[in-house]
Amino acid sequence: MTYSAGGGIVVAIVSYGTSELVLQALPALQEELSHFPRARTFVVDNASPDNDGEALARGIAAMDGTGPEITFLPSPINGGFAAGNNVAFAAIRGMEWQPEAILLLNPDAEVRPGSIREMLRVMRETPEAGFVGPRVENPDGSSWIGAFNFPSMAGEIYGQLGLDILARRARSTIPDSDVPVRADWVTGTAVLIRHETFKDLGDMDDGYFLYYEEVDYMLQGARAGWQSWHAPDARVVHIAGAATGVQDRTVRKGRMPAYWFQAWARYFAKNHGAGYARATALGRIGAVWLGDLQRRLRGKGSPRPEGYLRDFAARVAFARLSPPPVSDRARIPGGGYRPS
Repeated sequence: MTYSAGGGIVVAIVSYGTSELVLQALPALQEELSHFPRARTFVVDNASPDNDGEALARGIAAMDGTGPEITFLPSPINGGFAAGNNVAFAAIRGMEWQPEAILLLNPDAEVRPGSIREMLRVMRETPEAGFVGPRVENPDGSSWIGAFNFPSMAGEIYGQLGLDILARRARSTIPDSDVPVRADWVTGTAVLIRHETFKDLGDMDDGYFLYYEEVDYMLQGARAGWQSWHAPDARVVHIAGAATGVQDRTVRKGRMPAYWFQAWARYFAKNHGAGYARATALGRIGAVWLGDLQRRLRGKGSPRPEGYLRDFAARVAFARLSPPPVSDRARIPGGGYRPS
């Protein structure tokens, strides 16, 4: 059955060295989009190394005629997730028709049947909903709600102490639910954005390289009157960390990448001021130290990545609070910006 979707659906995917994952996920997306009268997908390659972008372009070309149109958009630089989505946003604005909603989909995420239709249903039933996110499934079949409260000083401190009685006072996640529920923000793994919200907010902040950009976007949306909703019956499979190596705010091996710390600092400094960001950073450092101490006293190891406290102090508490926007980075001789 074709789903009545008004102006249709457009999907934006940003890839960096993830051509294999994107090409594996596209058939399921094409099947889901076939239920809409109008649909189109833009796949942005962020100047991937090792000819990965060329492999992605060839794979997309081979899918021509298999369903709704897929357009490959090569970016000259690796400007990050927000900058890559902004490339897709520019293409969307230039389309002959405008969609009812835009789905941002991670390159390592695969939609389950009916997921986009369910997110759109929830959006249509809630006129104030500017963003709708799905339940996220892990490859082993387990799932998580993917809906959160906005970051705060209390949450950053209480959440690091390792004491449930305090962590419950400022939860970062909202309670699990079997029915659609409102949240401050929903995971950027897959998020449906109402077109009116997109028109109100414009581009994402490309000063974020990776992480916190969708939180910032939904915070700006909330300040403009747009709500975020979680649709638990919509499901997306996510190979968490496959594209970045970062999972649940930590890394599988080694040290946290510099861009995670920069994103954390940018979010707090931009939205709450430099003083609040510094105070929150110092509070988090103290909480991490105390949390690790109480764990050691109980014979438990630290959940932190290698060198975490030292990196957090150097890259956040006593460092510049934000990287320049990508438009400035693009003018750096040699071009581009790579995560370190």
